[in-house]
Amino acid sequence: MFEELLEVYKKKVAESEGELQERQAMIGLIMAVENISGMLSTKQQNVDLLGRLIDQVDHLSKEVADLKSQMKTRHTRSSPGREPKASEGYAMDKHTANLIDLLKERPGRYTTSELVEMLGLNKTTVISVMKRAVDMDPSHVKLTQGKRRKLFLAYIPDDQDQSAKTEAEAGAEDSERIRLELMSMT
Repeated sequence: MFEELLEVYKKKVAESEGELQERQAMIGLIMAVENISGMLSTKQQNVDLLGRLIDQVDHLSKEVADLKSQMKTRHTRSSPGREPKASEGYAMDKHTANLIDLLKERPGRYTTSELVEMLGLNKTTVISVMKRAVDMDPSHVKLTQGKRRKLFLAYIPDDQDQSAKTEAEAGAEDSERIRLELMSMT
């Protein structure tokens, strides 16, 4: 009977050792799965991060390409024969000088519409050129306003009589008011 009990005891010990080994193996397996899962999640985060970085680099490369094309367009617009503009007023100064030269050749009183035809510019630009002409040569160029806000530009040469000059000086006060109104129009 002692031997039978010893056999039963050995069986029970063997079974509990087997169960213990199974439990340890299961715990090891669970730990390995958790480690693998943790590694996969960190790798997934790294992959997501890399994906976002690649998207940002792609977006930046598109912006750089757009900027390059804009620079090329600006570079090709400026012709190599012309000297580069010092400011945006370069063309305006050129138009103003042309207008003053035309007025010197044919002194008189001109409307905005007549100046549009003479210069071949649009009305807004002509109004700006008229203001600029008064600023550049205030002693000869006078700007006046008629009915319905109609603008007149007159060139008064030096050899005209004194009465015209006094009229022009009286119109100078009006020209300042007109100039302010022109600024509000453009």
